[in-house]
Amino acid sequence: MRNDERGTMNDERGRRTRNFIVHRSSFIVLLAVAVMSCKTVGISMTRSGYAEVSPQIANEMILDSRQVVILDVRSAAGFRAPEGHIAGAVSVPFETIERQLPELLPYQNQTVLVYGENDEEGGLASKLLVLAGFRNVVHVAGGIKGWIEQGYRTVNAQ
Repeated sequence: MRNDERGTMNDERGRRTRNFIVHRSSFIVLLAVAVMSCKTVGISMTRSGYAEVSPQIANEMILDSRQVVILDVRSAAGFRAPEGHIAGAVSVPFETIERQLPELLPYQNQTVLVYGENDEEGGLASKLLVLAGFRNVVHVAGGIKGWIEQGYRTVNAQ
């Protein structure tokens, strides 16, 4: 194949083809398409309107985008516990999340990654955020326990 001046390529038979380059910023768009199609391993869409991802996918999302807001919905003591929390996470204990919604509204149109101690806490918080009008809520399956079991690092606020 050879390039011409217009960014197209000609194959051996002379047919024109285009090169497509996926930029890092396009990853989130591709992820959203994958979530909508629900055919990607590690991503599923719940009936409550939020996506659920494996710790592996959550880690990739964090690494690939500075636009992800990470919410730890465990208690404040859990956030500061020896097991730590995901780097960059904001502590929003489930018990107080409804009162903290006004503070979270600036993140309403961003990707919000939610996790708790386990699936139940994070799933309920994700559902609440969707009901409050958050558009792109993503729950980390398995919570902090699943994250740690997969070998991902945490940080400690102490």
